[in-house]
Amino acid sequence: MLLFPRYFPTALILGLGLGMTLAATAWVERWERLSRQSEFQKQTNNLTTALQRTTNRYTELLLSISDLYEASDNEVDELAFRRFVGRAVGTYPGIQALEWAPQVPQSERANYEQQLKARTQNSRALITERDSITGQLIAAQERDRYVPVTFLEPIQSNEAALGYDLASDETRRVALERARDTGAIAATGRVQLVQETTDNQYGFLVFVPIYRAPPSTLSARRETISGYVLGVFRVADVVEESLRDLDYDIDFYILDQTAQPAEQLLGVYTTATQNFSAAPTNVNQPATTSSLCRVPEDCIQQVQLGQRQWQIVFVPTTSHAWLWGTLATLIIGLLLTATVLVYVSRWQSELQRTRELSELKLRLFSMASHELRTPLSIIAVSSQSLATNIHHLSPQQRANNIDRIRVAAQRMGKLVGDMLTLTRAEAGKLEFNPEIVDLELFCQQLSSQIHFKPGQTFAITGRAIKTQVFADPSLLNSILINLLSNASKYSPEGSLIQLVVDRDKATICFEVIDQGIGILSEERSAILDAFYRGENVGTASGVGLGLAVVKTCVDIHHGTLTIDSNPHRGTCIAVRLPNVE
Repeated sequence: MLLFPRYFPTALILGLGLGMTLAATAWVERWERLSRQSEFQKQTNNLTTALQRTTNRYTELLLSISDLYEASDNEVDELAFRRFVGRAVGTYPGIQALEWAPQVPQSERANYEQQLKARTQNSRALITERDSITGQLIAAQERDRYVPVTFLEPIQSNEAALGYDLASDETRRVALERARDTGAIAATGRVQLVQETTDNQYGFLVFVPIYRAPPSTLSARRETISGYVLGVFRVADVVEESLRDLDYDIDFYILDQTAQPAEQLLGVYTTATQNFSAAPTNVNQPATTSSLCRVPEDCIQQVQLGQRQWQIVFVPTTSHAWLWGTLATLIIGLLLTATVLVYVSRWQSELQRTRELSELKLRLFSMASHELRTPLSIIAVSSQSLATNIHHLSPQQRANNIDRIRVAAQRMGKLVGDMLTLTRAEAGKLEFNPEIVDLELFCQQLSSQIHFKPGQTFAITGRAIKTQVFADPSLLNSILINLLSNASKYSPEGSLIQLVVDRDKATICFEVIDQGIGILSEERSAILDAFYRGENVGTASGVGLGLAVVKTCVDIHHGTLTIDSNPHRGTCIAVRLPNVE
């Protein structure tokens, strides 16, 4: 029952501190996560907007080129084409090439190839296609119509594309037919560009159909198609141009949702390398399990391009893993709680110590007043007897009275000295003044300070009795006087009391051996406490300060105290003090 009030303040502060810390941590954690989610969504929106803006700019450019053809009734020569698109190619680094590809019937193939040879001054200029086995460019097989690349800007690094039949590739042909039939811009799925020199990049083409006359029906569009203005792009160039003015630590995938599942991946951008490249077709999407994406849709954005839908899957980088604000709040809260707990614990310790000192003082004064009353009464009675009957008392009677006064005074002096020793030790003001002490002379003087019972004999033995020790003589006197007094008090008349002094290299040992009542084994741990007396002391007088004083004086010397005792057989108390050569 007493433990609850004692530990209640500590438990209360611990509970409140931990509760408030956890509540604050949870609030900061929620705020930090929401802030990061908001910032993440803002960044993904900005990235998506930048990519959509870039692709829109490219489609607007292609539409402006188609306006050139419509304005000139499709009479645009190579020089006019290059002049018109040259500035745009130099302005937009994401453009691989801008091209014009007319539709050429089979009947006009030979004439077209002659013109292509004359214009390029290349006798081997042909309408070409890619060999399905070797991947090399070869002469195109015969088919009803061709869509060969005719005008090309820039020509450098793109010469291989001249004469290439766009309709020879399935992916390109699908986009061509969609543009022709809808009359709107159409983009291809991922393709390997004819002029591409690396294998880890995908490209795409965007077509704008050009008609000889404005068509109104599907059949009219198919009949009047003249050719296509197209832009050639590498996905990496488009992405890197879009991110040129942005600096975000977000990885992302780009998937073409319009394509077949096996051909949807266009590439992956990683912030670690600041690079966009084709990745393995087996795409994991860790963003859907990120703390910044409460649902998968939070990490997915859409971009529209030429009747196709691109999906951007964002992946937060590992720098988002630690919620530093949350961690700091938790640590600060725990530190504050620990600080308050330490303060309260010290306050409780001081309060407990003050309470114990108060109780100690009450017990001290209560027992001291009781123990002092007896010797004072002896002194008062004996002195009054001497004063009243001094002429009637025999010399022996006078000597007995004087001896009783001396013993009572010694008893009072010892009690007062013990109380002062403990009081000063509790206050931390017990002085320690060691000096060299001659043990033989010091021990011989002890017998005159102790009132032995009738018949008791006192023997001083040991190998170190004729040596010197470096100790506080006052405290050493308190140690030995209390041990010898207890030995005499609790031993029967006619018994032997021994003081054995021995030494080794590290310590000097004082052993007080008696043949008294002994100490009960269950009381060994408490016998050194102030005011504690054993249950077997009977009517022997005392306040229970002797061994407490001994323990205090031994501790000040940085020594040790051991007790070896058997009830009714005697006690051996050994005090070991450091031996200073």
